[in-house]
Amino acid sequence: MSDGNFPERPGEPECSYYLRTGNCYLKQNCKYHHPKNITPREPPCPLNDKGLPLRPDQAICPHYSRFGICKSGPTCKFDHST
Repeated sequence: MSDGNFPERPGEPECSYYLRTGNCYLKQNCKYHHPKNITPREPPCPLNDKGLPLRPDQAICPHYSRFGICKSGPTCKFDHST
């Protein structure tokens, strides 16, 4: 659930990433609505300082490993450990 770090913007579309995970790497910069009382569809995944998922049980993201960025962003299924 929201801990107050995510903007509530009633009337705007809901942030799909937030609804799925309970987290939003854009925080206050996100233009979408983040309802207070939600039950994430997936358990929250910790994010690194670039807003990319830390998934130690998965392989390292090949694009992130090679270029330091990830074209899939916070929905990537790979690990982005530093």
